[in-house]
Amino acid sequence: MAVSNFLEEFKINGNVNEKLTALVLMRLHDLQVRDFALGIINSENIDSYWSAWRWLLTIAPKSFIAPVASIFAAISYERGDGVLAQRALDRAFADEKEYPLALLLRRVFAAGWPPEMFATMRAELHPKISQTIFGENLGVA
Repeated sequence: MAVSNFLEEFKINGNVNEKLTALVLMRLHDLQVRDFALGIINSENIDSYWSAWRWLLTIAPKSFIAPVASIFAAISYERGDGVLAQRALDRAFADEKEYPLALLLRRVFAAGWPPEMFATMRAELHPKISQTIFGENLGVA
């Protein structure tokens, strides 16, 4: 999968080739792919994935920023940086003023959800998303 390859290449090289970067930016317009990208984050990879999404956000062209900024916002919030998370959402809204995930995250942040709730939510949703995308049975009934 493009997202997994992107994250692995970034982890190894600190950047990603143009072809894979473009592919990931295109694929993130698919909500299931975007949600998969959120779902593969865990306590062991959150820092390296945060760096990868930050890097991608700095180079994402107009009309491709909102999904990347929303992922980066969620990770930043989970890492305890609410100010940076809000700034990332501002970038998402500047790119697409009604981007659904950014709207949801803005409400979640304003409601004061504890950052650790993201890990819980991911643990519940990621197997369902993987089942939908890959047809894999990962413990989903």
